[in-house]
Amino acid sequence: MNASRKRNKIDRVLEDGLTVAQLIEALRQMPDDAVVVFGCDYGDICHTEQALVVRKVDELDPGTRLETSAYSNSGVAIERLDDEDEVEDEMDDETTQVVILRS
Repeated sequence: MNASRKRNKIDRVLEDGLTVAQLIEALRQMPDDAVVVFGCDYGDICHTEQALVVRKVDELDPGTRLETSAYSNSGVAIERLDDEDEVEDEMDDETTQVVILRS
């Protein structure tokens, strides 16, 4: 699959996501001492929703990129680049900036 088709798939997935400003506004309405978790489908037959504790907030850095993936429910995965990988700037100026909430 060429880079423009991947980017289109990635952009389609990202367009439904909250921006940082929208997330901050939503969080302002929550109790300050509440623990933040994110829920995602475990992928089992019952679609169990797992709760993952948010422990870290990062930006997508030059050592990582978003990549299409058949193994992800969203169709998009975060890929860590190896030193021998050719670093192509998949996240160019026209691509959405990404913040990662990590468990």
